[in-house]
Amino acid sequence: MRYLLLLIFLCTGVMAIEPTEVAVVYNAESALSKAAAERYCTVRRIPPDQMLPLFGVKRGNISRDDFEGSIMSSLLSQGRQRGLMWPAGPRNGIKLMKAMVLMPDIPLKVTELLNEQGKPVGTGQQRTEAAVDSELALLGSRFPLKGMGNNPHYKKKLPGRHERPKVLSVCRIDGPDPESVYRMINEPAAVEKTGLWGWVVVDNGGPYPAGDALMARVAELALAHHQPLFYETSRQTIAPAFPLMSQTIVYFGWYINPANGPFCATAPRDFRFARGAIACHLHSYSATNLYDGKTWVSALLKRGACVTAGNVAEPYLGPCLNYGVFYEHLLNGAQVGEAALLATPSLSWQTIVLGDPLYRPFPKGRYPYGGNPFVAWQQMSRNAGNNVSALQSEVEQKLARGLSDGLYAEIFALRCADKKDFSRAVNYFALAADRYPAGRDKLRARLFMLTAQAAAGNQSAAQAGILKLRDSSASSPYLPAIQKTVDAIVPKPKPDKKAPAQKGVPQKK
Repeated sequence: MRYLLLLIFLCTGVMAIEPTEVAVVYNAESALSKAAAERYCTVRRIPPDQMLPLFGVKRGNISRDDFEGSIMSSLLSQGRQRGLMWPAGPRNGIKLMKAMVLMPDIPLKVTELLNEQGKPVGTGQQRTEAAVDSELALLGSRFPLKGMGNNPHYKKKLPGRHERPKVLSVCRIDGPDPESVYRMINEPAAVEKTGLWGWVVVDNGGPYPAGDALMARVAELALAHHQPLFYETSRQTIAPAFPLMSQTIVYFGWYINPANGPFCATAPRDFRFARGAIACHLHSYSATNLYDGKTWVSALLKRGACVTAGNVAEPYLGPCLNYGVFYEHLLNGAQVGEAALLATPSLSWQTIVLGDPLYRPFPKGRYPYGGNPFVAWQQMSRNAGNNVSALQSEVEQKLARGLSDGLYAEIFALRCADKKDFSRAVNYFALAADRYPAGRDKLRARLFMLTAQAAAGNQSAAQAGILKLRDSSASSPYLPAIQKTVDAIVPKPKPDKKAPAQKGVPQKK
């Protein structure tokens, strides 16, 4: 066993947080918080003396004075009593804690300090409000009260196995309902036994180039690791009621609020993320509420995600969690807690990460049995390299045997579309639509096929096809997605310049 652990450490190149190094903080006056803490410690075999209760706190906002008294001072005191040592604090313990996980009903945000006139002490990036999680990363240190501080581990290699990190990795397990909470506890430990396999969805096209670059990096990493990728690059988010792939394991997108597309409450309820999924949407106010089902964090958890991240207040783009760095470390075998710490530019600020810090979604060298088609695809893609024709040959061999035909055809068609090979993409989208059984997969393949057909220059066929599909889908719950495809393919009629002016409306001369 020690040899196997050593192999994991060498593969990841990071500190590898162990259960004996995780402090579990819970609200002693919340039945859900205490039960979730006990369940988490059981699942991860965390020693009971690392469960730290808080009294007199409740979820939501907390003042600076109450935070320092009810949370920070309490944790420092309990740490001294139990021999726990915090990375940023004095060496007065024998058990070094490298990570902390906050259970349900712990306060979310430390509110602004106000001056004698009742106005905020700081403004802009010098504000004093911050996520509780981000402040606790600096537990035991003199964290900045005014504005954010740099994370010493951002984009750097974490200390070795027996070295002391400079700050804590802090994650939170909480969500819109108890089902989400227990899923975040139970699924990661089960999924990491075989690894996370399925679709990666990246929704690019926000207002700033720096944000687009974050999304593009995730897409690049997915392709480099031979993962099936749906890369949406229009300036709008994924269409309302879009029939997204049910085996979606990763979603990164931006930029709109509240949650929309396949994830909002009004979208068809048949979509849920795959077990153990990672899903994040970049927005300034994506985590201001963990329970309402409208903010991105709560909506994604409601749809089955196990790991997500967001901001409790305006963070500005630069200090947000760097999705590219986060995903790269996960793909290289890191735990969620490690990857989050390496990908967070600023502390004493607004970002939180929700999920099990010990979760390792992509363990090295572990492949599931039973003919998993996503494992087969990854092997096919590795064999073919960047040669599309060689990959096509691999796909054809699978299709000839009738194995997951629609899935392989769709993955390959999207790869062709990414390479602007739209004619070939049309053929394989059509094949996917033909071989998928009736339902969301068949509809999605048809929408992709018609869009690729228009991109290939066959506008008349694409327009006729999408209008026919819309007319035959009047009662479909996916009609909004079909209509969005109509709007993209069918040109809107130009206004008649010779039309008479409406009575009573002044006309520009």
